[in-house]
Amino acid sequence: MMVRALTGDFGLLVPTMLVTTLTFVGSQRWRLYRQQVPTRMDSKAHRGDFIVDVLEGLRVGDVYRHDPDLVMIPEGMNLDQIVHRLTQNHQHYFPVVDREENIVGIFTDDDVRTYLYDDVLWELVVARDIMVTDFVSVSPQDDLNTAMKAFTSLNQDELPVIAPEAPGNLLGMLRRREAIASYNQRVMEHKAAREEEIS
Repeated sequence: MMVRALTGDFGLLVPTMLVTTLTFVGSQRWRLYRQQVPTRMDSKAHRGDFIVDVLEGLRVGDVYRHDPDLVMIPEGMNLDQIVHRLTQNHQHYFPVVDREENIVGIFTDDDVRTYLYDDVLWELVVARDIMVTDFVSVSPQDDLNTAMKAFTSLNQDELPVIAPEAPGNLLGMLRRREAIASYNQRVMEHKAAREEEIS
């Protein structure tokens, strides 16, 4: 139709259809782009899109662990008590809670180290002085893409998981390595499913 419109000659219609048919049949064996990968998953250009798609299919609630041994620090606990609490476990992030057990802040063991060289502060500084109040949290309904963006932008390894219907109710901590492990597992499942379809 394009050849007819450009040339105004119906005589080229049959040869054009013949060439188009031969090209369609021949292209099943050869590709225009020899380096083209089989799927988007194998393409480096679309790998970022695929990662986002996979992460959006996973929820925080399916990944995070509710750790009953998670150490939570009362906001009025002094530095001396905090240091002793830190030496008794391998936890890195410490949620700070009020009297109702609602999370009001968070700090890391690195934050505590900045106070260790001043003996005067040991009895004066409490958890409220160490904690960060403008922390970022996630809910069980959030997808892992949202969580991974927070991990990357904040350069953190853990995020508090808080119930959306009860702000302040700490459900647990989402760890970056758990999110990555879930992503890797989902990718392997996609690869296995694709291999079954091919076979």
